[in-house]
Amino acid sequence: MHVVLEMHDRVALVTLSRPDRLNAMDSEMGRLFDRVMVEVALDDQVRAVVLTGAGRAFCAGADMQRLSDFSQSGEGPTLPERGKAQGKYQALEGIAPPELLNRYSAPQAIPKPVIAAINGPCAGVGLALAVMCDIRLASRNAYFLAPFANRGLVAETGLASSLAAVVGFAAATDMLLSARKIFIEEALRIGLAQQVHDQSTLVEKAVAYADEMARLTSPRTGGIIKRQLWRARATSYADALADSMDETRACMQTEDFREGIASFKEKRPPRFTGR
Repeated sequence: MHVVLEMHDRVALVTLSRPDRLNAMDSEMGRLFDRVMVEVALDDQVRAVVLTGAGRAFCAGADMQRLSDFSQSGEGPTLPERGKAQGKYQALEGIAPPELLNRYSAPQAIPKPVIAAINGPCAGVGLALAVMCDIRLASRNAYFLAPFANRGLVAETGLASSLAAVVGFAAATDMLLSARKIFIEEALRIGLAQQVHDQSTLVEKAVAYADEMARLTSPRTGGIIKRQLWRARATSYADALADSMDETRACMQTEDFREGIASFKEKRPPRFTGR
């Protein structure tokens, strides 16, 4: 299996698994990835997701044989129609904005925390997946690469926008135009990674972090906060404020809100239900 799903209590661990190809994305892996991501998005037992790679890489990008075939034939991949859900992601219509309902936006479409555990090289469409995750933990030997300019390509999968939202316009410009490797020290400095861990403990740390979120935060409000953050990228402060007021009023009518207040007053961990 090119994509492996394991459950750790309330945390879904999703592993890209073509280690002999540095987990490069081919058609089969893509189809399996789509199926698994939709599955964890819709499973109420899943409260958080960790995405990682098998072996020594996170994801080296698109499979080079596939790119070579495209370059020889002059034909590119079939791309989704703008603003329409792609394939299996139609199952998430109404859950996430339509522009997120595709393979490389999937981590942002899932209404739950998605943590990338970047265990090695993270390049091309692998980088696109990583920046769409909510939080990125990385190993000391990880590096990040946007090689498009070296391949005669533009920034794919909306990366000019998503990367700039994570690291800022200047750093994104540097990465995309220079096509140079960003090693872990610089990645931490520009916000491309939030934490660094030893390779041997990275996934364990990521699962523990995700489990803490799963135990201590409301699944309902987590999804709404992700949606608020996404909207904030393209809205004014006034619109973001109005949206937050509407969502706050709705939250105050929920069981999770009452439980959050009660657990604080009673000095105990909350028992959220998502209602």
